[in-house]
Amino acid sequence: MVQHIRNVALREWKRLVSRPIYLLSSVFAMLFCYLFFLTLLSEGMPEQLPIGIIDSDNTSLSRTLERNINASPQVEIVRRYASFTEARKDMQKGNIYAVIDIGRGFQADLQASRQPTLAYYVNDVFLVAGSLSYKDLTYISELMTAFIQQQTLQARGVVGDENLLPLLQPIAIDTHQLANPQANYNVYLSNVLLPGVLQLLIIMFTIYCIGVEIKQNTTHEWLSAGKGSMLAALTGKVLPHTLMFTLLGILGVFLLYGVMRFPMNGSIAWMCVAMFLFVLAHQAIGIFIIGVFPRMRDAISLGVFYGLLSFTFAGFTFPIEAMPRGAQIFAGLFPIRYYFRIYVNEALNGADIRYSLIYFAAMAAFLILPFLVYLRLAKAIAQEDQEEIKNSTFNEQLQ
Repeated sequence: MVQHIRNVALREWKRLVSRPIYLLSSVFAMLFCYLFFLTLLSEGMPEQLPIGIIDSDNTSLSRTLERNINASPQVEIVRRYASFTEARKDMQKGNIYAVIDIGRGFQADLQASRQPTLAYYVNDVFLVAGSLSYKDLTYISELMTAFIQQQTLQARGVVGDENLLPLLQPIAIDTHQLANPQANYNVYLSNVLLPGVLQLLIIMFTIYCIGVEIKQNTTHEWLSAGKGSMLAALTGKVLPHTLMFTLLGILGVFLLYGVMRFPMNGSIAWMCVAMFLFVLAHQAIGIFIIGVFPRMRDAISLGVFYGLLSFTFAGFTFPIEAMPRGAQIFAGLFPIRYYFRIYVNEALNGADIRYSLIYFAAMAAFLILPFLVYLRLAKAIAQEDQEEIKNSTFNEQLQ
């Protein structure tokens, strides 16, 4: 059996290296994703987001507010507008992400204690840019308000930090962000986004490498390499892909936690084990899909749908607990969900490995799927093999 598996694996490896499109759409595609995402978000958070300002007051206070906004690292005022209509058109074109509107009489109303209004217009079509712009503008305006209150209190004779601070900030908030204290978007996104791309490639390749044998009528050659053993043929077929995608996955683990120095409070070795099971689980899913739908076109369509849906049910963008009860059930059908839980326990929380064993077992449970469709897939391949033999015999008789 080992020799038969080896023969099929060598045949599959020759197919991989003989067609550049295989390596281009797997190895080089994944390497490009590593390079693209890790360099795109290398700064951690977006900075110098372009915004606009409408200063109808044009006083020393409004100019001070403008200078404070420009001093912030996350936003930058790139243009001043005379009217809101002009600013709105620029925002609709995507040239700016937010507009701050300082109304006429802003300083006079403030000095007269008439509570002036400061208006923000934020483009939330760009979720990250819009939310960060709004957060930064709100923070700066609150600081400006505290500064004005400080000047007012000092003018009334209240001096000394011990007297001013309780009036300016009755409740002091001491914030400690866990796991990702820098609020680094690269840490937040790349740890699940890159495995998500990898699992999509694994499913597609597994479906394609089996489906193309059926489509191109080469099942007889494939089974012959395994001496007629379907188990040997199937194992040898996916074995080179297992090695290739496992190496790519482990490379990603070392890039994230070794090179990029992302938070790792546990063991990189356990993350590598999780990655190995991650690859096997998605190969098992690919075999299951092509077993249920032997036509490659249908199988690839279902594989793409499943792979894209897994981004939703991973739980890193929207919490599973906040989903409807009926939707929460489907989260258990995606191995990336368990990989994400292992990542949280191991890398972020540094929890003991016993708290993650259930998730390792859950990913290993997906290896049962190929056996559920083994007979159906064997029957489909056997029928294709018989048709191929008949066609070759008919062609020989014609000759």
